[in-house]
Amino acid sequence: MRSAIILAGGKSTRMGEDKGLKQLNGRALVEHVIDRVSSQVDEVLLVLGSEEQKIAYYNQIGDAVRYVVDEYVEDASLVGAIFGFKEAKGEYALLIGCDMPFISIEAVNLLFKEVENHDGATFQWENGWIEPLLAVYRVKSASILAEKLYSNKEMRLRMILYRLNDVKMIPIHELRKIDADILSFFDADTGELYEKAEKLIKKGLV
Repeated sequence: MRSAIILAGGKSTRMGEDKGLKQLNGRALVEHVIDRVSSQVDEVLLVLGSEEQKIAYYNQIGDAVRYVVDEYVEDASLVGAIFGFKEAKGEYALLIGCDMPFISIEAVNLLFKEVENHDGATFQWENGWIEPLLAVYRVKSASILAEKLYSNKEMRLRMILYRLNDVKMIPIHELRKIDADILSFFDADTGELYEKAEKLIKKGLV
C-alpha cells in the first residue's frame, strides 16, 4: 500500500495567507497537488496545524483526503511529518508540500519503484544536496527516527534521510529525463512564484 502525506500546517508568512488554499487557475493550490499524486497512491493524508485550518480545508476540498492535525506547538515540517507517518497506513509514504503544484506523476512512480527494499528514496543534485520533500520513506523506520529527532530538538526534515540506514539516492539527471525543467520541485511559496505558476498554466507549459 502506498500513502502520500501533504504538509500544509505552516504559517505561510511569505504568502500572507494560507498558501494551500490560495486559488491557482480557479482551484486551491493544494488541489493541484492532490490531483497529481492521488492516482499513484492508495491514500492521501493532509497534515494541518489546527482544527480551524482543518475546517477551512474541508470546506474547500471535502473528502478528497484524510485529515491529520499535528499536536505539537512547533511550526516545522518535521512536526507535520511525525503526525503524517503516525497516521499513514502504507508501508511507504511520499512526503510533499502543499505548494508543489507541478509534481510529475512519473517522478512519483520512479520514487516508489526505487524505494523497494530501501528505507527511503530521494533525488540528489550534482552538489550532493538531497530533497526531503518529494521523497518516499519507509513509514515505520521514518516515524521512529522523526520522533527521535524531535526529542533531540533537531528540526531539520532532511536529517531523516541522512539518518535512515538505507536510502536510495537518485541522481537528478534521472528526473530530468521525465521532467526536463524539473518543475516537480517548483515551490509556489511566494507571491512572485505564485504568479509564475499562473503564467506557466496559462501558457500550457504544465
